[in-house]
Order: sequence, then C-alpha cells, then structure tokens
Amino acid sequence: MLARRLYRPVVDCNTRRVRVISGCPFAAIVKATAPAVAPKTREIVDDFYPRMFKQNPETQAFFNKANQFKEPPGQRMALANAIVAYASNIEDLGPLTGAVELIAHKHCGLGVQTEHYSIVHKNLMESIGHVLGDVVTPEIGQGWSDAVLSLAKILYEKENELYTMAEARSGGWKGKKEFKITSVRDVTGECREFTFQPADGGSAPIEFTAGQFLTLHLAQHTAEATPRHYTITNAPGQDFLQCCIKKIDKGLVSNTMHGLKEGDVVQLSAPFGNFKIQAPDRQCVLMSAGIGATPMKCFLDAARDNVKFMVHVDKSEAAHPYLKEMKESGVETQFYHTESGSRPTPEELVEAAKSRDLLSADFYLCGPSGFLKSTRDALTAAGAKSVTIDVFGPELAMA
Repeated sequence: MLARRLYRPVVDCNTRRVRVISGCPFAAIVKATAPAVAPKTREIVDDFYPRMFKQNPETQAFFNKANQFKEPPGQRMALANAIVAYASNIEDLGPLTGAVELIAHKHCGLGVQTEHYSIVHKNLMESIGHVLGDVVTPEIGQGWSDAVLSLAKILYEKENELYTMAEARSGGWKGKKEFKITSVRDVTGECREFTFQPADGGSAPIEFTAGQFLTLHLAQHTAEATPRHYTITNAPGQDFLQCCIKKIDKGLVSNTMHGLKEGDVVQLSAPFGNFKIQAPDRQCVLMSAGIGATPMKCFLDAARDNVKFMVHVDKSEAAHPYLKEMKESGVETQFYHTESGSRPTPEELVEAAKSRDLLSADFYLCGPSGFLKSTRDALTAAGAKSVTIDVFGPELAMA
C-alpha cells in the first residue's frame, strides 16, 4: 500500500484552478502545473533570494552580487530558466544533462555541500507558496517539493563524485587550499596573468582537463569578496596554475586581484568545469571574443595539433589577450580588431571556417553571451554538427 497518494493535476490557465486525478507520480504534477508556474518564475526567484539571504545569511557567500542585482539579474534568470526547463523535461531529464553537469562543476568550485540543498528547498518552497497562493494545494505542494528534492539529489550526488575525482588526481585536493602568487604578468593594459603555486611547497604535477576553471577565494583580502571562476590558461601537468583576469570597472574581485603582488597568498578550489576538447582525435576550430581568449590559450598549449584554425574578435591589438601566443602558435588565425575595421557578422565568421573546408570540424566558442548565441546559431544554420560553448556567468541565463 502506498504511504502517500499521488495525484495528476489538470490546470486551467485562465482560472488558475487545478483539478487532480489520482494515480501518477510527482512528475505528472509538475508537468501539468508547469504552464501555471512558468509565467510566475521571475516573481518566485525574486522572492526566493531575499528570503534565503534573510533567513540563511551564510548563503550569501556563494553568490556573485553583480549577477544578483544587475538587470536582468543573471543568477536569478538562470534559476528561473532552470525551474522552467526542469518542469518541461520532468519525464525525461536527458536534454538537461549538459546544464546539470555545468551547474555541478560550478557548485564544486564554490564549495557547495549536500546540506545546503535543504536550505534551498525550504526557502524555494516558501516562495512558491507565497507567490502562487491558493493554487498550491497540499497535493501540488507535495509534488513540487518532491521534484525539487529529486533534482537536488541529482546535483549533490554528481557533486560528490566530482569532489572525489578532483581530490584523487595528481596534485589534487578537496575544499580550499592556499596558493602563493609566484608571478604577475601584464597580458594587456587591462588583463593580468597570475601564476599560483602551492603555498606548502608541493611540486606534484597538477592534473586537470584543458578548458576547466579554478575558483578564487579572497576572504583573507576583502570581507566582501565572493568566489569567482577563472579559466586556467596553462596546460595540465605543471606544478602551477595560471589564469588571466581582466580588470572590471568597480569589479571587487578583479580590482582586488590586480592589487596583489608576488608572494601574496590566496585560496583556490581544485579545477572543475566541463568545457573541454570533446574528441581528442578530431580537428578543432576556436572562435573567441574579448577575454574569451583565455580557454583558447589553454587549448593551444594542451592540444595544438588538433587546432586547425582560430578566430578572435577584439577592440584592438592592444586589447587582444594572448595575441603574441596566438600568432606564434603555428595555427592559422584570423583576427578582427574593431577599432581599425568593422565588427564581423556571425555569417562572416562562419564563412571564414567554411572557406577552409572546416565546417565538419568541432567548434569551440567563448566570449560575451551575444557573440556566443549569434555565432552558435549561424554555425548550426550553416551545417556545423559540433558546437561547444563556454559561458562566463550563469549559462541558463542565456536561455
């Protein structure tokens, strides 16, 4: 005998009234109520974050304030889109695998633990109840509660796997570890490369997957800093890690880092991230814009023989990160510097690859969200079968 009866609701989106039919699991409840919930997701997340920060202020340490409060707020929109995507795919979560993987990797960099999910669950369910009011019958509330807990279980089980993997690798560790800044180099007028080595003197090769990021924790330098992810720019297997940080106007973490010097100590989480070369034996085309050059530098160092063509868009030669390294890589390149010429259209970028008979290659894109979306769409329309993007910031905010 079932310990709890489960229901299948039917939603009238005009009256917002819900009729339930017994006999189906929580997936049916979520799928049927999704049309009523979707239009309210922005209200739900706008209620959720202030509620959680008030009731559980310790959670603020995980969130980038810039993403929280800019308009549209990237972090909040990512959660809103995640709710809709999860509800829409509740019976088959296969299409969400990539997004779940990326969220899990970013959570590991931040140090999210299993117990944090109960905090999210409690506050999110309170927000759903507050925003939707009488629509949330006990049966519907239980269905959404079970669904949120189910998604949480998927995430924290994946994250526990990743923590174990990261610790087991050569030079690996769990949690935050102290690293000393051993070199600071200006890459451009605004971009500075930092080299980190273990503060304990360890010299074991640090293994990771090219394209992954490290996570900086700067609480010992400024109380207001929250963790930030930065792509690792050196090849795996060295006894150090490098990243390139662009100084952002009023950016707390970037300005703090640009004020540090050799000998200063920071804390790092182990490398995580699922932006990587998908097939080591296939040809690659790298397309980037602005600071999106950083993972391409790592790919060049780690898999140069795979890279057949590289495209980069930037304001000028002086603003172009790793211009010298790209020119000297031996890879065919095409650069667009908009101060001295027009900004290329997505179709022009595609034509540059098509004219070299490379549409069958694997494409890797990194840069601002507008560049990523338009270039990805143009490549797909032209017939490219493999396009992988790296998003700086909440990926689901692009949805």
